[in-house]
Amino acid sequence: MKEIPEWSKVHSILFDFDGVFTDNKVNVSEEGVEHVTCSRADGLGIAMLKKFINLNHWDLRLAIVSTEENPVVRRRADKMGITCYNGVKNKFTFTSAILRNDKLPDFSGIIYLGNDLNDLSLFETDCYSVAPIDAHERIKATASMVINEKGGAGFVRAFVEKLLRIDQMSDVDLHRLL
Repeated sequence: MKEIPEWSKVHSILFDFDGVFTDNKVNVSEEGVEHVTCSRADGLGIAMLKKFINLNHWDLRLAIVSTEENPVVRRRADKMGITCYNGVKNKFTFTSAILRNDKLPDFSGIIYLGNDLNDLSLFETDCYSVAPIDAHERIKATASMVINEKGGAGFVRAFVEKLLRIDQMSDVDLHRLL
């Protein structure tokens, strides 16, 4: 496992949606409407990260990059206040275009959270890649870090706590994030 980068060296944190914010399952109603379950703990993790970003004047991009075109992805992203790109067929090509268009240095300033084979192209770059414990075996083998939480069950929150080094924060600093 590679050491998690110092937060100030990161310019973007990108998330897959299914299997990261969800347990990778979908319920379909008789009308064909899809429903997924997300963890409130992960939502709090994103809120804490956003407060940390503001308090530290950190120029950080947060975005969901999903192959799914399900409107629930955008709704959840909107609720958390992060950018959402859905319907992305090739995550490597898409992310390369973002780097070029935004004049960002390279993949080494990206942290990417993913769980399945469609994330492999980003896991094989210089980005810092993070997988949940229930990710595909190939993803876990390639990841910079595997977190001992399942997707949709506190995985994002556990990552945020590691990135911000919550265990080393004073109670006062921690309360500023809540």
